[in-house]
Amino acid sequence: MSSVQRVSPVLEQAIAALLNRAEYDGTVSIKAAVKEIRRAAPYLAASDEELTEAIFEVSAALGLSQ
Repeated sequence: MSSVQRVSPVLEQAIAALLNRAEYDGTVSIKAAVKEIRRAAPYLAASDEELTEAIFEVSAALGLSQ
């Protein structure tokens, strides 16, 4: 079971916006996504591991993960 709590709605929207900017059938770098999220929200207390898991959760919810 995951130790990460539910993704907050604001973070979920930020990640979805980031993923929606990617080209259709494109690959999104998790490292670049985490870096961009940190740049957009420097106050965010989540660890890189938590952000990575949140990115995977949102991409699965959007039907983007394979």
